[in-house]
Amino acid sequence: MSNHNPDLQPNELTPETKASMKTRIISAIVGLVVCVPLIVLGDFFFFAFVTFLVVVGTYEIIHCAKKKYNIALYIVAWILALLMTYWPIIRAIPNFIQGTATFNWHMYTMFDELYISILILVLSVCGLFVMVIIDKGFTVRDACFIFTMLLTITVGFQSGLIVRYFPSQQFHSVFPDATTQFMNWYDNFESCLLLVYVLIGTFMTDVGAYFVGVFFGKHKINPRISPKKTWEGFFGGVIISTICSFAFGFIFSICGHPLVYGCLDKERWYLILVLSLIIPFASVLGDFVFSSAKRHFEIKDFGNIMPGHGGVLDRLDSVVFSLLTTATFITLFQYWSQFVK
Repeated sequence: MSNHNPDLQPNELTPETKASMKTRIISAIVGLVVCVPLIVLGDFFFFAFVTFLVVVGTYEIIHCAKKKYNIALYIVAWILALLMTYWPIIRAIPNFIQGTATFNWHMYTMFDELYISILILVLSVCGLFVMVIIDKGFTVRDACFIFTMLLTITVGFQSGLIVRYFPSQQFHSVFPDATTQFMNWYDNFESCLLLVYVLIGTFMTDVGAYFVGVFFGKHKINPRISPKKTWEGFFGGVIISTICSFAFGFIFSICGHPLVYGCLDKERWYLILVLSLIIPFASVLGDFVFSSAKRHFEIKDFGNIMPGHGGVLDRLDSVVFSLLTTATFITLFQYWSQFVK
């Protein structure tokens, strides 16, 4: 017997949809209460937060295959993930030991651009394939999947550290004579504007696509990977995200609080516009990449740490790609600025 209710319009909210929205909203509020202080305070607070995300995200990647692996695989994967994420710090250790560089406890001095170590990549491949030999349940396909996903999320989380700390580095470069009190204020509070901007662009893509898709969505983008996503929702999310993120970045910039001094400021408002337009596309790409992995393993969510949202990777799949895009944008701008000088 069909459960279809003839009184419901095609895009009318069902009781199940309303309950899902309520759960998602409550969970999101709790998440904001926990995460916002860590994001705003920055420095070691944000460093610890990212470390937690790396550890949980790595576990979710291995766990999604629904296989019982040797505990050694988790240990190897965690070590490799932390090495790839924090390579900018690790690569500077010899300089500190030799005395050619002075250690600064502020985290912003470490993350100025993306660093990917060939050595760590080789060690990652070797370590995972050693596990193929040790654990009979761990196949070559598993190793390739875990390596690809680990590289994706760790570069994404390293990008998050750059997005959070780079504005402080630029500020200290532009205003080296600023008072210590004002510098501390900027480091711990105002420097988080760029990260907030990226999060607004990412989450408004999701929110815009969700609500526009619920009320107006008819044409599916790719039912094989993401059955609920529609073209109407996609374009709605892109437009809403671009407007919201650009308005946030532009308004703060013209009020004397640029996202990044000398880069994303009122003099270069067009860069804010370009990045605001790119972020929603990167966000949707990240969503599809992680959704394809879930479809492959026939799972609904990577985890259940956030009711209504799933695991860390379910909530941050789009964020990872948005952060990577923003960090790449900043890195390319630095190289371009040096080239034209």
